[in-house]
Order: sequence, then structure tokens, then C-alpha cells
Amino acid sequence: MKIVLDAMGGDNAPDANIKGAVNAINKIKAEVILVGKEDVIRSKVKEFYGKEIEEISDRLKIRNATETIEMCDTPTVAIKHKKDSSMVVGFRMLKEDEGDVFISAGNSGALLTRCNFNCRKNKRNR
Repeated sequence: MKIVLDAMGGDNAPDANIKGAVNAINKIKAEVILVGKEDVIRSKVKEFYGKEIEEISDRLKIRNATETIEMCDTPTVAIKHKKDSSMVVGFRMLKEDEGDVFISAGNSGALLTRCNFNCRKNKRNR
């Protein structure tokens, strides 16, 4: 199983998301892909654990995304214009079968907007 995690989404991101992913990787037999600003994620992992991400587990990966959807962003505008945001990249990975599940604690409106768009599109393709 591949879990795609929006590392930049949520009030305590990316710290809580990175710590949660590292904690989970030691308890579950899945691959966890952190989606977000790679330089920030790498820096935080080094700060928290004194290691490079590759030293923690070969099942913990990073997918770079240069933008972040903020809590104050208008959901439809953010989804439409922030194409390289961690949320949009995560959904794209899910759509392209690069993950089995996508998790985000980010902007709920943007999450719901994108989810509805993906579900409608997938339903039409069946």
C-alpha cells in the first residue's frame, strides 16, 4: 500500500505531518510519500531525527511540490491556480495510480472541491 500524505497541509504542518509519517512507518507495512516542499521536509527530518530521510526507511519518500494551499485561500481559486501545490500534486498522484490513498489536513474547502472534481471525472470514465 502507498499512502500519499500532504506534508504541508494543516495547522501544525509540516512538523506534525512529518513526525506522524515517521511514527507510522515504524508501525505499518506501507510506503508513505510526503508531498510538499522537498527542501523544507528534508530540513525538518534532519532537525527532528538527525538523519536524512533515506536513512529512516526505504519506505519513506518525498514528492516535491513547490506551492501550498493556505487556510485563507479560496478553495476553487487555489485548486485552479496552484497546480504545483501539495494538495493538487497529491490528488494527481492518486489519479495516476501512484498511491492508494491521499491524506490531507489542509484547507477543507479545497480538499472537498478537488475530491468532488476527481470523483465526478472518474464516474464519467466508467
